[in-house]
Amino acid sequence: MRPYAVQTGEVRRESGVAQGGTQKEEGRAAARQERRRDPARVLALSDGVVAIIITLLVLDIHVPELGRGQSLLDALGEIRPTLTAFVISFILAGMYWISHRDLFSLVRRTDRGLVWLNLLFLLPLCLLPFAASLLGRYDLEPVALRVYGLDLVAIALARTVIWLYATGRPHLLWQPLDDRQRTVGLLLTAGPGLFYLVAILVAGIAPIAGLAVFAGLPVLYFLSITILRGPRRGRAEYSDFT
Repeated sequence: MRPYAVQTGEVRRESGVAQGGTQKEEGRAAARQERRRDPARVLALSDGVVAIIITLLVLDIHVPELGRGQSLLDALGEIRPTLTAFVISFILAGMYWISHRDLFSLVRRTDRGLVWLNLLFLLPLCLLPFAASLLGRYDLEPVALRVYGLDLVAIALARTVIWLYATGRPHLLWQPLDDRQRTVGLLLTAGPGLFYLVAILVAGIAPIAGLAVFAGLPVLYFLSITILRGPRRGRAEYSDFT
């Protein structure tokens, strides 16, 4: 028989090898889990979708055909509603992309809930080219204005849910936000939806006023951001809000 000390040493070595193998396997599993939670793929998908949306928006603009006795200036006037819808929608799509980028700059890792909420956010966003095309063709029709407004309300609602979900889970963030930061972000994401509802309500009474709300909201949004980031406030905690 082998000495007891030799047997004990072999058992310890085998136990150490098994334990080392278990730790390596756990490390590989943790690495796979971390790669799955990396927000890079979510951002890549969202960026690609927004790029396609912007491309589809511009494809709806066509060079006008001149009728008999019609001047080019008159023909360009006929596509004015399409150009107006394009400019408004392009700026809004840019706002959504920038705010989405800034939100995910706060996100360190994702989970399944955040991934699904991001997909739900992309759903009404993908309908923006259709709504813009409808608005460009029937710019003063209440139905077209309401469809456009409802799509924007759905986008604002989805953005709000993502903001509340992500900022309410500190383990997903690089650094937790305080209550004031969450409130300001909530106002910036949910606030536009209230104005869109107003535009929907007035569309049947004053279509031009409804269209003016859609056109004026980006101006109000950028004005709010400028004031929020102004030198008088000098609040660094709002530097990532756009």
